[in-house]
Amino acid sequence: MVKNQNTIIVYGGNGFVGTHVAEQLIARGASVTCASRSGQRPAHLANTAWADNVQWIKSDAGNPEPGLLSAFEVMISTIGSPPLPTFSQAAYNKQLLINGTCNVKAIECAGESGIKRLVLVGAKIPEILHRDGFAYAKGKRIALEAAQTFSSLSDEHRAIVIQSGAIFGTRYTPSGTKIPLGLIMGPLSKVFGSQLVSVEKLAKRIVDSSLGPSNNLSAFELIKHAEI
Repeated sequence: MVKNQNTIIVYGGNGFVGTHVAEQLIARGASVTCASRSGQRPAHLANTAWADNVQWIKSDAGNPEPGLLSAFEVMISTIGSPPLPTFSQAAYNKQLLINGTCNVKAIECAGESGIKRLVLVGAKIPEILHRDGFAYAKGKRIALEAAQTFSSLSDEHRAIVIQSGAIFGTRYTPSGTKIPLGLIMGPLSKVFGSQLVSVEKLAKRIVDSSLGPSNNLSAFELIKHAEI
């Protein structure tokens, strides 16, 4: 694989946001690898032509491989879980792992492996919830801090963190069954537009941030929900 600006790895690439990002990247001519713990192409994309152009691989962001990441110029991370309350230490640790620790380890490995551009999906979190007792918020915070550190590695490194609100669109179960959340959340977005964003719109912002000349970007950019 030739390393160039359009060589991109997407962690969480077979998930809700990740698949939409991959589709838009393929449409823009990028070379796309989608990494996930299963390494499987999603069932609902079994007969989808654009997905034939994606390399679907097994790779755990919590235990990333420098030899793998060294082949890419850009890393996108869409890893995360819903901001659910946690009522046990085990649940707290799982939330922190998915939203924070996995992203931190992948970002650190990306910096060590020569990747120069990072795009991280963060979250819009109300100020009242910015506390370490809320595992989701703590995870997003430590991932953001890792992105800031990545951007300071050299004059060539760029990090973009996109703080999205609630995301709506059609989801699919692992077996390929459709869950049309957009039928409910789409109309709600017209009323609560400052809180909701379509997955297609978010994916476009991620792709726009992933491609293009680096000299047009600041070393670190924080894109807030209203700017998506």
